[in-house]
Amino acid sequence: MSRGLLTGVTLTSTRTTAALLALLTLLGAASAAAAVPDARIAIDGVDVSSSEPAVGERTALNVTVSNSGGSPAAADVTSVRLLDAGDEDDDDPRDEATAVGALSAGDATDVVLWTRFDDPGEHRLTVEVVAEQESTGGDDDGGTVTVTRDAIVDVQPAEVALDVRTRALSPEDLQSDDDEQSAGGINVGGLEGVFGGGGGGLQTDEGDATESVRAADSPVAVTVVNTGTSTADRVSLTAVGTPVGADDEGSETEPAVDAGPFVVEDVAPGEERQVVIDLGPLGERSDVTVTAAFRSRPDAQAGAGANRTASSTLRYPPREGDPTVTDATVETTPDGRVIVDANLGNAGTGELEGVVVSVAGADGVEPTPAGREYFVGSVGAGDFVAFDLRTAANASVANELPIRIAYTERGVRYTETATVALPDAGDGGEGSGGAVGTLGALGVIGVVGGAGVAVAGSVIRRRDV
Repeated sequence: MSRGLLTGVTLTSTRTTAALLALLTLLGAASAAAAVPDARIAIDGVDVSSSEPAVGERTALNVTVSNSGGSPAAADVTSVRLLDAGDEDDDDPRDEATAVGALSAGDATDVVLWTRFDDPGEHRLTVEVVAEQESTGGDDDGGTVTVTRDAIVDVQPAEVALDVRTRALSPEDLQSDDDEQSAGGINVGGLEGVFGGGGGGLQTDEGDATESVRAADSPVAVTVVNTGTSTADRVSLTAVGTPVGADDEGSETEPAVDAGPFVVEDVAPGEERQVVIDLGPLGERSDVTVTAAFRSRPDAQAGAGANRTASSTLRYPPREGDPTVTDATVETTPDGRVIVDANLGNAGTGELEGVVVSVAGADGVEPTPAGREYFVGSVGAGDFVAFDLRTAANASVANELPIRIAYTERGVRYTETATVALPDAGDGGEGSGGAVGTLGALGVIGVVGGAGVAVAGSVIRRRDV
């Protein structure tokens, strides 16, 4: 009986032992499952360089890969790939970084992947990381680990837009006693390029650029601004100008300016480039169009040339003086003569040189004879000089007197016409004040060199005031 009981106990013990072994096996398996390498390697983040990249724009994704601090061993990251979502088996990823390096427990590393998008809208991407985890000697650790993480990128349509801004300068504007200071609103030492004329091409050295600017005959500041969402590639500038008043459509009209092309660096979205181009010697005042030719990144991908343009037009040389007739008193005499006593003011910011005033001919108005013009001389910005003119006028035919103003600014001779009102014929020859009229059409008479003055005929006098 005791043997039977012993046998029974033994059998019971055997079944209990088997159950315990089975339980321990399950627990070990669960423990092994919790320690699989996949739980050790992780993708902590995927950050896109631009929150809203544009079509054709090169976009970076910064991927952070880590090996958790609880990992029993280091892991060697062999590959980080960027795929379209759902294409984990794609053999042609958007980008791939290989041999990234080993990560000890608790370490992390950043990997940059690049891509472009051909279409706007939301794009779901998958980042895949493959690593080899070292074995610690157990049967169920080590081996290849593959983890993935998705990211959504909102791609905007490509907007190709380049803005060209021009400003006429003079050689004096670019000369400064202190090269570190701005001259004429341009930081001479900080220019990104000086083209043409004395510049002889792009100058990158600060000293050379300064000397090049100072040698320019007709400098123009050009600022190229990228206001779009796509980089402007192969930007080049050309300048073409025609004399003021010339027939632009005339086949025989020679351009007064034909300069370029001048190559400028690529301009990224939101960036700008500032250069000075020299139009060279100009024989007369001209309307100059500066054109920037360029292509966008999508154009470059399609193999297209620089087929996009943006332009800006200015008149060169610039004119900053503004002659104005003020405080005019017009009197008539019994013999039909008219006496004008007025001031010639300069409401502009530039100096007027070699100023000569006279009466222009009109119906009922006798022009000033040659050699009897009134020589005013120089009139500075904000200054004025008094003058008087005498002529004969028929008040029954004419009701205003045209005053011709000839002056030189920046070596160019200009002519403008102002008008003053004649006294009414019913005044019986009594003196009367005449209102100043609006400036009439202007014209270029000719060009003088340097500070010279070109005046037709002789002058009679200049009155001190």
